[in-house]
Amino acid sequence: MLPARSGPLYPGSVEFALTEDEPTVTEDTPQTDNQNQQNQQTPPLFYTAPEPLVRGGHKDLKIRPEWDFSFAAKTNTIPITAPEFSLAARHYPIIMLGKDLVPVIAVGLNSQKNLFVGDDGMWEPGSYIPAYARRYPFILIGQQTDERLQMGVDSKAHSDKENARPLFENEEETETVKKALTMAEQFHQAYMFTSEFAKAINEAGIVEERAIEVEAQNGEKTNLGSFKAINEEKFKEVPDETFLDWRKKGFLHSIYFHLQSLNNWDNLIGRGAIKSGANGQGTVNF
Repeated sequence: MLPARSGPLYPGSVEFALTEDEPTVTEDTPQTDNQNQQNQQTPPLFYTAPEPLVRGGHKDLKIRPEWDFSFAAKTNTIPITAPEFSLAARHYPIIMLGKDLVPVIAVGLNSQKNLFVGDDGMWEPGSYIPAYARRYPFILIGQQTDERLQMGVDSKAHSDKENARPLFENEEETETVKKALTMAEQFHQAYMFTSEFAKAINEAGIVEERAIEVEAQNGEKTNLGSFKAINEEKFKEVPDETFLDWRKKGFLHSIYFHLQSLNNWDNLIGRGAIKSGANGQGTVNF
């Protein structure tokens, strides 16, 4: 049985949804007034109309080609799980948002621009693509009290592009669906680990809020906003018992890669300057 979780996180504030937190009801499910209110809330980042995947309702649905990430072109943060930190830390700053410390990667400076997705919808070659984006438009859905989560899909994700992938052929699931189910299960396990990790560092009191500021070569300063990150000095002061417990649970790798990733702010600022045609990238101040 899935453990109970706190309320869902919704994009539109600083807190971005990690899918399993999104309560979803099908049309034939009795709905209370509270459930109706929940359904009116914004769906998770990138999703428009997530619903249970069914052969009858989605037999003609084709989804994006594997290389097409145009749906992720207008955001500057994307949720990520702790097991992905080691790969993502090579390319992006890994930061945390909201009171529940949801980990995300920063992929842009403007809220409407992902600097890693080109006009053709392709993610920049050689850069790690987070699982949250790779699995779209699939999603695990259900109520928080459900013993099992159901495979779902964004019903508005139909694609007519060349190499668009069908979900069913001859009334049978295609390899696309089978692979998506495996990935969804893996993502869920990673999500649960990430929730434990975030809770642990939150309770330890080693996370602080930071503001990020870019100083241009002419001295002009621009505040890009705030985020949360681990304070390295506070991390060094955690009790030995806590440190050993985190080592056994595998949390230490996530902490080290998170701290390392913060060096990528300079690269992101530089990428933004190149894309905008600005002269010089300026310096980053925290």
